[in-house]
Amino acid sequence: MSSRNAVAEPDLERMGRRLGRPGWWFVVLSAVLAVPGVVLVAFTHSWALALGVVILALAVGPALVGVALLLSSLVARWSARHKSFA
Repeated sequence: MSSRNAVAEPDLERMGRRLGRPGWWFVVLSAVLAVPGVVLVAFTHSWALALGVVILALAVGPALVGVALLLSSLVARWSARHKSFA
């Protein structure tokens, strides 16, 4: 490991890895929910279109949680190396 990528704070690195694991599962869950919703919105009309919109709305929640966890993980792992953000 080079000194450029050395982890200055291993506890913060570990916390970043902990935040990243469930983040991917939330993103996968939202994708699994969103695919049928997109199909319903794209290829149907009437009540099935409304059902597709509802399914897409339900997929937004896990997607936001997953993206937030992944971004928090990225920030934690980046700051564990004491690198500048700018």
